[in-house]
Parts: sequence; C-alpha cells; structure tokens
Amino acid sequence: MDNSDEKLIRAAQTGEISAFNDLVGRCRTGIVSELTGLMGSIHDAEDVAQEAFLRSFLKLSTLRAPYSFGGWVRQIALNIARNRLSRDQRFIMLSEHHISDEYSNAVDYSADDTDPRTELALLALSRLSSKLRETARLTYLSSYSQKQVALRLRIPLGTVKRRLWESRVKMKKEVLRMSRIGRSAEPVKIVPHILIEELPDEEMEILTTGPGLYFGTVLETGHIEVCRFFDYPGGVLTQTVQSQVVRKVNIQDKECYEVLIEHSDCEPPEPNILDYFNSTNQGFDWVMRVTADETYPRTRFMNELFPSSYLSGENKDYSARVVDLTIGDKRYGRSLAVFWGWENGTPAESFYSSDGRQVLHRRYVSSEAPESQNYQYTSLIEEQRKTFRGKEYRLWYDTVLIES
Repeated sequence: MDNSDEKLIRAAQTGEISAFNDLVGRCRTGIVSELTGLMGSIHDAEDVAQEAFLRSFLKLSTLRAPYSFGGWVRQIALNIARNRLSRDQRFIMLSEHHISDEYSNAVDYSADDTDPRTELALLALSRLSSKLRETARLTYLSSYSQKQVALRLRIPLGTVKRRLWESRVKMKKEVLRMSRIGRSAEPVKIVPHILIEELPDEEMEILTTGPGLYFGTVLETGHIEVCRFFDYPGGVLTQTVQSQVVRKVNIQDKECYEVLIEHSDCEPPEPNILDYFNSTNQGFDWVMRVTADETYPRTRFMNELFPSSYLSGENKDYSARVVDLTIGDKRYGRSLAVFWGWENGTPAESFYSSDGRQVLHRRYVSSEAPESQNYQYTSLIEEQRKTFRGKEYRLWYDTVLIES
C-alpha cells in the first residue's frame, strides 16, 4: 500500500479511521514539541494538539490539494494556541511569534458541512451525555476557551478539562463503532433536516393558537407538547422543553392559563418555570412568570403581548412570507414564516402551520448584536445565513416542535 500523505488523506476522507490515525501519528510529535516551546507547558500543548486533531477530524473533507496534513493541522493548532495565549497573560503573546500562512489556501471553507465525515463526528458528539455534549460543543464547535466554558457552565476549570478528555475518548469509540457497523438507528441529538421552499406569489393569514414554542403553541387546558433547542454551529441538542397547560387561574383580575415549563438535556440544569397568559382579542398577554429558584421562587410581571394573527407581507413590527415547510419526516406544507425583533441585532423567525401552531423557531445574530456568553457571531460563519434589509444575520439556534 502506498502510504503517502495523499493516499492516507483520500482513504481517511472515505471513512478509514486507521488512515486518519496514521496521519496523526506522523505529525503529532512535531506539533506537540512546537506547541510546548510556544506555550511553556507540555500539558497545555497536549490539550491544544488534541483539540486541533479533533477539529481536523471534523473538517477533513475540506482539505484540498496540495495535500499536507501535518502542515494543515499545525496551522489549526497554532491558531487555537494564539487564541488561548491572547486570553491568558501568563504566556507570551503569540503575536511575537511568526505564524506562517503557507497552508491557509489548502482548506476550502465553503465546502458542504453535511459530508459523511463531518456527519459521523457530529453523530458521535450528539450521543454524549448532556454534560459532556455541551462542554465539547462549546469548546470544539463554538471555539470558546476552556475558561469561558467553565464560567458559562459554572463548573471548575479542572472539570472542563476532565470532561473534554472523557468526550474525546467516547467520541473516538463511537466513531469506530459506527464505522464498523454503520450508522445505527439509535436516537441522535442533532437538528432534523429542515426544508423551506419559498412560495413568493402566495398570500396567507393565520390565527395563532398560543404564544408559541417554549411557552406553548396551544393554550388549552391539559395540552402538552415537547420542543427541542439545537444550537449552531453543528445543530447539536442543548435542551429539551416540555410545556403543559395546567389550569386556569386568576392573576391581577385576569383569567390566565397556567403553563408549566420543564427543562431537560441541558447543562447547566435549568429550573422549572410557571408562565401565565391571558387570551384577549388582541393576542396573548404574558402576565407573569414564576421561576423555581434553588432556594425560593422568583416572580416577575411581564406585560408582553403575543399577536393573535399574522398576515404575509411587510408590516409594522414584522415581515412575513409564505413557504412550504418540512421538518424531518413531517411535512407541514403551506406555512407562514414571520421575521421579527431585528432592532436589537438578534431577530427571530417563527414558522406557523396553517392551523396557527408555531412548529419552528429560528434565532439569528448580526455582527452588531450585543456581546453575550450565549453566542459568538464569528463562530457561525459557516452556518446558514439570512439577509434582511441589506444586513446579514447568522443562524444561532433552532427550536423544533417534537411532540404534541
């Protein structure tokens, strides 16, 4: 067998894990040695190298001629190290070192992210436990530093490092298992395929049945539904939410529906919530929210109104268009896509089926959006984009109705 880099790369791109391991073995020592000299710690160098090899695994299909796997991974590792060094003043700033752009043209970043290798890695990541999955997702897909991940998840830095090590071990085993037996029918936690076909010449008006996903798409006592949140890049599950319309109660002299909201599959864990809505001719008045805090409930009066109807076209507070919508194996057909909330740089797009239920909720981010620990605009560069009134937005997360 010809074991040149090119032959091994081509084999690895078709799914041969042993070929990828051979490629890693050829360049690992040199990369770790260079990183150790740069960062001053063999442990930090090993950690950066591991992250670089995982990212190269996710992006192997984008490597193009002239083939040089070692140089490509070296550049990925140096970029990761540069980001870490710039955040941690204990180390010499990487800007003092020469970073070669020799391999910057070797990667086609416009390549389709749904290729088999990327999909295989995402499947493996999606099957981790919620704690491991969210730690790995933030680190490897959203490019947060380990310190940022620790702050966001409210856990010690050492716990982040341990989870990442465990994630790498389990992902490798899962990839090998799927490579041997094929992709099994086990449940995966990646966003289902979403197909949106424009119907530009059609008009539509819908009467909504509830305030929408997360709160409840139908305000009717006893109604239960489940939705899931999938964050980008990667479209990996970050939380599952069950909404149940429990009863009617009187709040501030208003007859309100009490909606119990329960979270699962999320890290850190989210508390249960009680929301109260009053149905009026103008829409659904969000009256109050009670959050089950760790020590005692916290109550907020909301005073927000969700419209009771939407009409296609440009309107004062929203823009709506008619589409044909399919999510996974569920075809909703003719639906209304409502784009709103663009003033603050994080607009939403709500998709309503013909019977007035919200079945998909998409959230976007612009470059002008306020800084937040919940998203990184630059990490969304390869995800789906939306242009509205000359401004580009990048997809942040999808909320999908799963059961009702």
